[in-house]
Amino acid sequence: MSRYPNPAALFAGTEQQYLRFRPAHPGLLVDLIADQDPAGTLLDLGCGPGSIALALADRGRDVIAVDVNPRMIDAARDAAARSMARGKIRWQVGDAHHLTDIDPVAGVTIGDAFHWFDRAQVLAELNRIVVAGGFIALVMSFAAGTQKPWWYTVADQVLRRHLGTARHAGPEAMYEPPQGGDHESVLRASAFNRLTVIRTDQPLQLDLTAVLGNQYTQAYSSPPLFGERFDDFDRELRAAFCAAEPSGVFAATVQPALIIARRGKDT
Repeated sequence: MSRYPNPAALFAGTEQQYLRFRPAHPGLLVDLIADQDPAGTLLDLGCGPGSIALALADRGRDVIAVDVNPRMIDAARDAAARSMARGKIRWQVGDAHHLTDIDPVAGVTIGDAFHWFDRAQVLAELNRIVVAGGFIALVMSFAAGTQKPWWYTVADQVLRRHLGTARHAGPEAMYEPPQGGDHESVLRASAFNRLTVIRTDQPLQLDLTAVLGNQYTQAYSSPPLFGERFDDFDRELRAAFCAAEPSGVFAATVQPALIIARRGKDT
């Protein structure tokens, strides 16, 4: 079962802004996933509004895209209606921990969502539905142990004044760090224990609107957390960002990562 009582609420209130304000995953990493063997349909778990599913469909892969939040699926369908993707996408509301209605797939992608899951349970489910020779691809906007952009620290200082030091996980729960180690350790303890890890530099250059918008797509700082106090928080956060970067140009280089995991017994 999910680690959170109501996982659909984790990103409540972010659905319409997520695609606009989350920086796209590097094309290099998406290309690597799209080129993986075997051929066949891919499953995108925790798909949100479809950033990875749409990018894979653009590259000709068919995708089943699953998210527990119905409003995320609605936002994804809206985005897909505006795209000219070559591959087919089936959007589906569902829980990553219970995939009984999913037929066997060639591979699975999980973008910035694995830490929200009961990882061992999800990997056991995937071992059942990923075909022999198939793979799991974890995409992370920030590789483990690497720095986030400097303005995250500015935002954290303002957040602490408004919400305290404890981390929220959407409007209904507090964040619970996953148990069992980092993603690589958890994968190595599963059937998918043969890993390839790729990291790449990604320069970011955002304006104030984009930096604020990105902040409001985070589960720990989404607008529903503040209720009637949101305008006060927004005003203070804008002032803090403007003081930290008067030019209005927010630049940093981050290191996204891709982990491709296959079963050792398939070699």
